[in-house]
Amino acid sequence: MGAHEHGPVELPGGPVNGEGRAVNEPLLAALTGAAVNDCAGCVEQLLDEVAAEPACVARLVEVNRLTAMRLHSGELPGFMTDDDDPSGPAALEFKRLVRAVTAAEPVTEVCEQMTAAERRAAAGSAIEMLVGQLTFANSVGFDDAETLAEMCCTVSALLVEWWFSTAPVARREFTEAWERHAFGHREAGLPGNGVNALGLLLGAVLHRQARQDQVRVEELRSLVFTRALPALENPEEAGAILSAFVVPPHADDITVPVKRYARSNPGFLAELCGYARSTITVHVKDCPHGLRQKNHECTLAHRGPALGQGAGAQVAAPTPEEGPRVALPRIGYREDEPADAAPVGGGAGHTWQINVDRILLERWDASAARWNESVSEDSSISEPNYQHEVGLEPLLCPACRSHGPFLAEGCWGDPLTLHCRCGVTMMSPLDARPDDLGRRLLKRLILCEADPAYAARRLMPALAKLHKHEREARASRWYRGPDIEDISVVEAIDLSSGDLVGALAAALKPRLPERHEGRALTLLLLQVLDALSAPAVHDSPDGRDLADAVRDLLADLSKESDRWAPTREPVVDRLRAWQAEGGSQLWQDAWARTLEMAESRFARYRVGDGRITDGCAAVALAQYLLAGEAETGVAEVTTDDVRSLMPPGDGEQADRDPAEVLRRWATRLQALGHDLDAADDPVASTWRHLCTDRSTGTFGDEREPALTLGLNTLLGERSFYLIRL
Repeated sequence: MGAHEHGPVELPGGPVNGEGRAVNEPLLAALTGAAVNDCAGCVEQLLDEVAAEPACVARLVEVNRLTAMRLHSGELPGFMTDDDDPSGPAALEFKRLVRAVTAAEPVTEVCEQMTAAERRAAAGSAIEMLVGQLTFANSVGFDDAETLAEMCCTVSALLVEWWFSTAPVARREFTEAWERHAFGHREAGLPGNGVNALGLLLGAVLHRQARQDQVRVEELRSLVFTRALPALENPEEAGAILSAFVVPPHADDITVPVKRYARSNPGFLAELCGYARSTITVHVKDCPHGLRQKNHECTLAHRGPALGQGAGAQVAAPTPEEGPRVALPRIGYREDEPADAAPVGGGAGHTWQINVDRILLERWDASAARWNESVSEDSSISEPNYQHEVGLEPLLCPACRSHGPFLAEGCWGDPLTLHCRCGVTMMSPLDARPDDLGRRLLKRLILCEADPAYAARRLMPALAKLHKHEREARASRWYRGPDIEDISVVEAIDLSSGDLVGALAAALKPRLPERHEGRALTLLLLQVLDALSAPAVHDSPDGRDLADAVRDLLADLSKESDRWAPTREPVVDRLRAWQAEGGSQLWQDAWARTLEMAESRFARYRVGDGRITDGCAAVALAQYLLAGEAETGVAEVTTDDVRSLMPPGDGEQADRDPAEVLRRWATRLQALGHDLDAADDPVASTWRHLCTDRSTGTFGDEREPALTLGLNTLLGERSFYLIRL
């Protein structure tokens, strides 16, 4: 070949391909050099050698494909992929390999499955087209502009991120779904937390839709992305779109594992399709341009403000007919359906226009819920600091951030239209469901406008329900008195005051218009305060009935609180009171050692159901008994010594006989000289307390002496309160 030597033309890619297979780079460089110099004889000879090495054929096809993408704005021409397209010189074998590369199949393995003749045909087409592409690129250059595929992937990522930032619960659900495939992720090398995978699938479907609608890069904002929904309804069709999606090379670290795993796991692909559908659906529902249009075709341009400004509500572009419109906030908000019917003369067909200073709503806080979930899952936190997930807050205009005043407009049963003084209109969709926040809120505003006393009347059912729930709870075995936070609220309210509004304001210290969190009682009292602050409500019969009902509830809770006050006493204070009853030095030493343990272990605990304090008293009595029998100090008594006095089976075997345990302890205490009926003997007094039967659990009627229940609480091997002496 001396007269036919050609300078080699090296191809990119390195000596090893993505599958770890060695590539004969000198051979490919020689073939490319011969083809560039149009030496047919050398090309024919070298093609035979390349066809014998599958990895070389795969590299030649990959380079050809990448070069074509740079010449065709990121797309692959049909003659390179479509078997029915006769417009180019590509052999069917070449097209098969191009499709395999695009689908992230192991191309070298595909080449190995082909015959030598098929590989030669594929390599021949590849080198012929590559030379033509390089020649063309040398004259006109490559196209480095952002491609349609890149734009679709960017848009899809923004759509997903907006949804997850406005609905953290959806992000958590997706994360949990993604983690179910954890093993497959490791096997396939899937990166990140799954958002990239979801964005890739959505980007592929949007790209297919853009090409079908002949939407170019510069016109992408006009894409009606809702038309992509049918493809996502069919995971098999979506999988085919994903496989054929030509993604920019720099995204291969995401594209390859996602495509491969989706192809091998139909369940994973179906879940991705479901979340992609939800992504599109959420954006359509929140599109301000479609609030009053049925079957609205939402475009990317309509979502532009929301995607560019983060999670805030988006404002539509002003038009000559209407001012800017925003979607009425709804995520987390709660509004009950009014029990009253439409006011007389104000039913269907009557358009109301109502001026309101502010609108209070209950809202569930997703960030607080995430915090609580994290705290509950952290076993290192012994005293969880949970946040209130529900709070009361005034409706906020997303444009000017004011809390009012607003002009509410609409007919009974219609969606709400709410005008802010800044010119923005908040609206619920025309086709909103009957339980939509806006429909219910408009009904409440209409009823309050027709009769201001409705503001008090509507709170009566909630007040009665809360009172009923509290009374029913008292009959349950698990009941341990009113909640401590509710008690603190009740104790802060001066019921002797004739001014209930002033008493509630002084106790609750309302943080409105900022968000005010709290339990159900706190939020209900806050709404009562807001309602009764209006003279027209306060002086009405309904207002007086509401005030009386509130006083009755608070008085009942206060009485119940007093009944359960001993259970709220700190454990250490109760133990010190028992120690203060006196007794011998050995008895005092036993209590001193027990208190030292309790102060380190139960410093912030309260008496509650009494098992901890009963257990501590039993431990003190056990130390006294064992030390007295052995004539040693209590410091010599060990945990195992005390455990030897417990019933067999650590409280779990069927042969336990607590009565027999009591008899044994009583006999041994009497042997130490104690009259267990003596009124002036603190040891006997503690013994009688520990002989009292307690309920063994929340359910059932089984009972057991406080002595054995207390010891099992502190010394049971699987007890949460396990102690060591």
